[in-house]
Amino acid sequence: MPAESQSGPFSVPFGPGSPPPTTLDDYDEDPAVTALLDGVPEFGPTYLTLVEEFDDDPGGPAIFTELADFVSERLIAVETDRPVLERALAAVESVARAGGDAWELIGYAFLDSLSPEDRRLITPWLGATTRSILDDLDAGPA
Repeated sequence: MPAESQSGPFSVPFGPGSPPPTTLDDYDEDPAVTALLDGVPEFGPTYLTLVEEFDDDPGGPAIFTELADFVSERLIAVETDRPVLERALAAVESVARAGGDAWELIGYAFLDSLSPEDRRLITPWLGATTRSILDDLDAGPA
């Protein structure tokens, strides 16, 4: 029976000479890695890249160091894009306050085109008028 690869407390066992996993279903992962991949499935491709680069189990420290980079990249995107998002939603609020065809533009063209998750994410940044339109839209026909 081949010995299992062990490279630390967060090891992913598979025998020497056996090919490293190519999908997340190809290995019997450590509980820490399982928790990470279950909680952040978007990290899966990064993890598989690490496995390929190490040609074996990358070990917990390498995995969680890469996770830090993964998180940092997303924080940068949030901070970089936040001013644009805030300006876009301020413009939406301005149009909503102007009246006229605001309900059609803001309610049906803009808000109704967003996924429920996107609506939830932008709700804290909506102005009072846009929020009112969203509430009416969510309530459905009177």
